[in-house]
Amino acid sequence: MSIAQTIQNNVDVMPAGQIFCYQELPSYAKSPTAVIKAISRLVADNRLARFSKGKFYVPKKGLLGSRKPSDSEQIRSILYKNGRLRGYVTGISVYNQLGLTTQMPRTISIAINGGRQVKEFGTIRIKTIITRIPIEEKDVTLLQYLDALKDIKKILDSDVNLSLEIMRGYISKLSVSEQKRLLKLALTYYSPQVRALVGLLFSGLGLSLPRSLMLSLNPTTTYKLKLKQSNWPMAKEWNIQ
Repeated sequence: MSIAQTIQNNVDVMPAGQIFCYQELPSYAKSPTAVIKAISRLVADNRLARFSKGKFYVPKKGLLGSRKPSDSEQIRSILYKNGRLRGYVTGISVYNQLGLTTQMPRTISIAINGGRQVKEFGTIRIKTIITRIPIEEKDVTLLQYLDALKDIKKILDSDVNLSLEIMRGYISKLSVSEQKRLLKLALTYYSPQVRALVGLLFSGLGLSLPRSLMLSLNPTTTYKLKLKQSNWPMAKEWNIQ
C-alpha cells in the first residue's frame, strides 16, 4: 500500500475536529517527505484543514459550513506535542473548577515545558507559562492543587480560609501514594510558603509528614495569609499567620 493510501486510511478513521501533527502518523518516521506531500494533497482537496503550522484536522461540517475544533481540542493541541504530554491547565480556570472562585476567565493558562506564548483561537485565548517541572499524566491533578496553594493569596473573588478548607478536602481524598507524591513534588519544586501550607493541611488531617518538610523551611520566616487562628490551630507550628 502506498504512503498516500495509508495516510488516507489514517485520516478516514480520525474523529472530525481532532487536531494532529505529522509526527503522530505511523508512517512519518520512515517516510516524512511522502507523508508531508500526502497531507498537502488532502488539504488542497479540502479533506483536511490546516489548524496551525504542522497541525491539521478533519473538518466537521455544520449548517454554516466547516466548523473549527472545539475549545477543549484546541487546548489539547497545546498540551501535547508529538503525542506526548508537555503541559497542564492551571490558573483561574482550574481554581474555578476546584470551587475556589466564581471567576471564569477567557484566557486559559497552561504551564508548559516549552516557550512562553499567547495564542488567540477566537472563542478562547491561551497563555503558556514556563515550568521546569517534569510533567507526567499522573501528576497533573497534584500540580494543580499545589498551584492553587501557590496562588492562594492572589485568587480573585476568594477567601483564603475557605480556599484552604476546600483544598484540605481534596487532599483528604487522595490515596496514600498520591499524598506522598504531592509531598515530594512540593519539596522538590515549590516555594517555602507552599511547603508550609502543605505541612499545615497534612498535620491538620493527622497525616504523617517527613521531617525533611519542616527542615526545608527557615524557622525565622513568617507567612502572612490572614488565617483565622481558631480555624487553623496548628498554623503557628508552620509560622503561618
